[in-house]
Amino acid sequence: MTSFQRRFQSLDTWLKTHQALWQFDTFHQFKTPWRDDYPALADYLENHGQQPIDDTFYAEVFRLCPELQTPFDEKTQGKNTLPTKRTLTNDFPAYVSAGIKGRKWSQIQAFVAHTPHANNYLEWCAGKGHLGKLLAFEDHHPVHSLEWQKSLCEAGEQEAKRLKIPQTFTHADVLKGEGQEALANAHCAVALHACGDLHRELIKQAVAAHTASLCISPCCYHLTQDEYYQPLSQTAQQSALTLRQADLKLAVKEVATAGAREQRLKQLELTYRLGFDAWQRTARQQDDYLPVPSIQKNRLNQGFHTFCQWAAEQKGLTDLTSKTSFENFEATGQSRYQQIQKLEAISQLFRPALEHWLVLDRAMYLEEHGYHVEIGKFCEKSLTPRNWMIRATQT
Repeated sequence: MTSFQRRFQSLDTWLKTHQALWQFDTFHQFKTPWRDDYPALADYLENHGQQPIDDTFYAEVFRLCPELQTPFDEKTQGKNTLPTKRTLTNDFPAYVSAGIKGRKWSQIQAFVAHTPHANNYLEWCAGKGHLGKLLAFEDHHPVHSLEWQKSLCEAGEQEAKRLKIPQTFTHADVLKGEGQEALANAHCAVALHACGDLHRELIKQAVAAHTASLCISPCCYHLTQDEYYQPLSQTAQQSALTLRQADLKLAVKEVATAGAREQRLKQLELTYRLGFDAWQRTARQQDDYLPVPSIQKNRLNQGFHTFCQWAAEQKGLTDLTSKTSFENFEATGQSRYQQIQKLEAISQLFRPALEHWLVLDRAMYLEEHGYHVEIGKFCEKSLTPRNWMIRATQT
């Protein structure tokens, strides 16, 4: 059994054991969904009121349920940082990073620092080719960038000509297998934050094409055509877990880092939606969640009553508004918002382990197909929460 397999099975067992705490539909029910399995924890959450969710909150959670301490703990196992493969000068002319936001440029530099030198590179889902641009500028070796939006290919080509670097672009739909030939001719394939099926296809097609090496930072596992997660590796295929798209979304659902105004609007909208949900259950006399379309944020300032009128129109329930008043349901929405924040605080305990589970599945698949694989962090989390890298070389 490989170290990846041992780590995977430890996480898999822990996630399966506590599945009730993270695999549920947050908005669909009023009661704590796992109360019967964790009564002491449910009591604590319900009696916690509107106190902050902080270290004191989690200390009590772990006192009540010590088994919720994750087997994958970055604080005790280190930061799992990958060793770098090169030293960048960080003294690039300003025109190289022109048009790239500072944080994105820093991510690209960190990614390249962890990418081994190669005779040539294939940039998967390249966008305007910013990652490939730095590799071409740094190594002076050919970079072939694949991108399905033709306008981005054209913009990237213009930039490559301006900088006089060996970077070419191909307009291709990789989900239709149009990157297979390019992978067969590539020494190293790279992908920074290719979403869902895009990075899955890179891994599968690279294995089929016998691409010599891969450097991938996965992202947005839930952006997939499959209703349920299809494991790649043989080990993961033996797991008893069945993951829905909603579960895959948890793997990348971080605690909000948005500005105060954005967080306030998000809280207000969620409160209104939960209040309307309580109203529609009463008005329709059906205890089922009814999803409502997205709304322009500036309309939230018109108040709860206006929001409910709009939502009722969207769902064809205007005939019920005269029979059941919206009064008092905003308070219900506020109460449910507090409850959901606490439920999600518990489910967040499983987020890192679930993401690691998914990364390991990809790593094990590559191992099964003859690659030497390393996984770890290529940058600090403050630069990007999606900082896992899979680095694989054919043996």
